[in-house]
Amino acid sequence: PILWSDIEGGADVAMGLAQMIKPGMRAISLSASGASAVSSMVQPNDHVDVLGTFSFPSSKVPGEMETVTLTVLQDVTVLATGQKMANQQYFQGERSSSSGYSTVTLEVTAREAELLVFAQQVKGRLTLALRHPTDVSFEKDLPEINFDHIENKLPELNLYRQKNILHK
Repeated sequence: PILWSDIEGGADVAMGLAQMIKPGMRAISLSASGASAVSSMVQPNDHVDVLGTFSFPSSKVPGEMETVTLTVLQDVTVLATGQKMANQQYFQGERSSSSGYSTVTLEVTAREAELLVFAQQVKGRLTLALRHPTDVSFEKDLPEINFDHIENKLPELNLYRQKNILHK
């Protein structure tokens, strides 16, 4: 059999995950499947935002817990989905096949890795939001989303959507 490593330039394809990580960065795998990974359509080399939903002690009602969703990280590179790495060659149609996976490996800084591990350990639920390949934007001051925020800001959010997103 002919292997990718037998072909000129094939050495890059044959390298493992560790060789793909940029110096100073880390690879960390998160449990992600189905809806939490955009119906398992997130693929290696995609860029995602990581959102987390957590139960925190309520700031308004002592002794009560409050569910909060917030954006944990923005514009993170996906190194692998399951065992499929970003440096692997795909035959025509193979990349688009929806083979399931239960983990997504992301490239993050050491501090971000700690944050993600902590978020998983406190029973937070992490969800990936897929980005357009050219979107490298950063949204400042994203709010924590809780029931009060939804109740009070929903009309404003929909008005923003009408003016700025749908009618561009």
